[in-house]
Amino acid sequence: MARVSIFLVRVALIAGMIGCGGGVVEYDLTITSTAGGSVTTPGEDTYTYDEGEIVDLVAEAEEGYRFVNWTGDVDSIVDVEDATTTVTMNDNYSITANFVKQYDLTISSTEGGEVTNPGEETFTCDEGEVVNLVAEAEEGYHFVNWTGDVGTIADVEDATTTITMNGDYTITANFAIDLYFWTDAWAFLKGPAALPPEERDPCVSLGITTNMVVDRVRVDMPDGRSAIVPAYTEYTDVVSPGVNGTTVLHFFTCEPGMPIAGGEYIFTALDAAGEPIPGVRNTDIWVGVEPPAPPTNVRAELTEDGILVSWDESPIIPGSFEPEAEPRLGFYKLDIGRFGAWELVYEANSISVSYYLIPKDKADFIEGKDYGLSLGEMEDGTYSIACGLHSIAPEGSLGKGMEYFISDPGQNIAFTIQDGEITIYGH
Repeated sequence: MARVSIFLVRVALIAGMIGCGGGVVEYDLTITSTAGGSVTTPGEDTYTYDEGEIVDLVAEAEEGYRFVNWTGDVDSIVDVEDATTTVTMNDNYSITANFVKQYDLTISSTEGGEVTNPGEETFTCDEGEVVNLVAEAEEGYHFVNWTGDVGTIADVEDATTTITMNGDYTITANFAIDLYFWTDAWAFLKGPAALPPEERDPCVSLGITTNMVVDRVRVDMPDGRSAIVPAYTEYTDVVSPGVNGTTVLHFFTCEPGMPIAGGEYIFTALDAAGEPIPGVRNTDIWVGVEPPAPPTNVRAELTEDGILVSWDESPIIPGSFEPEAEPRLGFYKLDIGRFGAWELVYEANSISVSYYLIPKDKADFIEGKDYGLSLGEMEDGTYSIACGLHSIAPEGSLGKGMEYFISDPGQNIAFTIQDGEITIYGH
């Protein structure tokens, strides 16, 4: 019995030892990859690992590709979107490293706008990726089309569209300036308010600004007269930088007499042969509101920052001159001209109060109000400050732009500049 017992113990120990060694569970890990890269750790093959073993995974993309993700039996992969990660072996697994081809998208734009989405540079995109394109025009311009490698752009004439990346593409957003033919007829009165309008050297001002190819403009007036308006070469770019005589043109004339209230003024653009340009035609109706009085008691004071010009307010005329109304009906205006050839060198407009500082320094110019040269930029010489006002056609009326420009030359103030020193002489 003792021998039997010892034998059974030995059998049990041997069985236990065999049980411990035979209890290790192993699983297979099969690894592959798509085109464009490879799995460098542990490689691409079938590997055997113990249960619970953590295996490092490293995928590397070829040039022109990028790693996308791991697919297959990925439940125990730490991060399926990370090319360097781990998998815990709890079963037999088959996994694949996926790569995608990449292409360059180079975007630019012409003058007049920009591509706001995705921007303007070179972007790297996945094959088949649909990229949103958004182009935005600047003020005075409009979007025309997309050019370049546009075969996969959804709509080349739409500023907001998409492109599908199936290759390296270079595209351009094209913009063009808005064409316009702005016209206006208004009354120009010079002289003191004590005189009736017909005695204040009245004339019918005819103004045209356009960026179209126009040689001259014919204006047919309601009294049966016609005027041929040439380009206004004296309208210098000193006070109107947008009007340069090449791409933006200004036409102006002043015909004797008062405008006709309610009369239609027809503006027709003419080419070099004097023939009407098809479609380039516009009209204006002078409303004929009551004329405001010109600024009076104009005075000027030299200050550290420039010349402060002030004047007595012109009486408010409802529907004709209300500079502080909303919407505004008129404003004051200051001009500085140089004696001799009468060169206009400075202009301030859109003034709603009865005073304004003409700056010595260009840095003190107010955008949208000051134009031309600062006092510090003017050459030595004699100058004249003129104060006038504009009356604007009431909103909702048939009139366009101005109704009156009114001034009293007797209120002009003279001053000189000599070696940088300014001397004001008065009227």
